[in-house]
Amino acid sequence: MKKKKPDYSIFSGLVFWGSEHFPGNLRLSINDIREWAYKNKILLDESQIVVGEILYELNNCFKFKPEDKLSILMHLYQDEKGELNYLEYPYIPVKTLFKHQAKIEIVYWQMLPKITNSGISRADDELRFGFLYPGATFEFASMSYAKVVFKKFFDLFNSIQNEYDTKVLPNGFTDITVDGSIKAKLFKTGQFHDVELLR
Repeated sequence: MKKKKPDYSIFSGLVFWGSEHFPGNLRLSINDIREWAYKNKILLDESQIVVGEILYELNNCFKFKPEDKLSILMHLYQDEKGELNYLEYPYIPVKTLFKHQAKIEIVYWQMLPKITNSGISRADDELRFGFLYPGATFEFASMSYAKVVFKKFFDLFNSIQNEYDTKVLPNGFTDITVDGSIKAKLFKTGQFHDVELLR
């Protein structure tokens, strides 16, 4: 019996973190990237990719629509030893999270602040975060450039960094892992994105 192909129709595309580590001649498609990662022994088993139970839950247990623009995050990164690692996550655009006024549990967040000479962060600060979505048994990812959202995560980081595992990653991001102990309520104030962070 022929094995049924995974149904990726719920996804609108791919998102890349760490694409600078991909070889320049690699076609950035899901099959080509997975094949390359497998051949280079950084993709070892299906626990690293979006397949199986994750796809089943996304297609059958949630009410995501095409306009929510879910993607697959393909994350290639260096660890502390300089070795490459590969992981995939379902990616929900931050605009979709705000549209649904989602209440999520933060697993980790990473910040890349752009600091001026006066010490003030600029508007292009980048925030990446992994989170648990209500009802899901697996981790999602997203990112935001919203100034207010970044500042609130930045301020919280400064107040709790001694309580959790923190590190500066090889790509320059500051990382903190909180394993769901921080809850985030995403909403809009007028036209602006905002977030309430709860411990």
